[in-house]
Amino acid sequence: MKSIAISTSFAATLFLIIMLKVLDFFHFIKWNPIGFSNTFHIFNKSNVFVKWGILFIIVWAICTVLYYISMLFMKIPVSITSIAVGLLIAFALEWIILDADTMEKTIKKMSIPFICIIIISTRFLMESSIFNAQDKPLSK
Repeated sequence: MKSIAISTSFAATLFLIIMLKVLDFFHFIKWNPIGFSNTFHIFNKSNVFVKWGILFIIVWAICTVLYYISMLFMKIPVSITSIAVGLLIAFALEWIILDADTMEKTIKKMSIPFICIIIISTRFLMESSIFNAQDKPLSK
């Protein structure tokens, strides 16, 4: 079960990182995905690939934790919980990243493509987690 969780969260992280780069390249988001290096002066002069690698490791750890947390929602339909959890995560991330004072400012500056990518990744993680926990097709 651990290898399935690791590989599933790896695939979700890879999708998220690639899509964050695409969103940043086409200016669909108003913030830099590797902008955390400006606040932590340790990574300020590091290579861009190192910054993306650190972001990959952080997102991978978060996705692995979300994989195991989503097993708590087995009784609720995945379509409902993934949208709710994905929206909650997207709003929280945008609010933290944009550093807005009020919710109105955050909503005005939010990126719809970013929200969609977070919801898609959350749906993938939750659906995989619940499917693997219920059926365990490899152990039958």
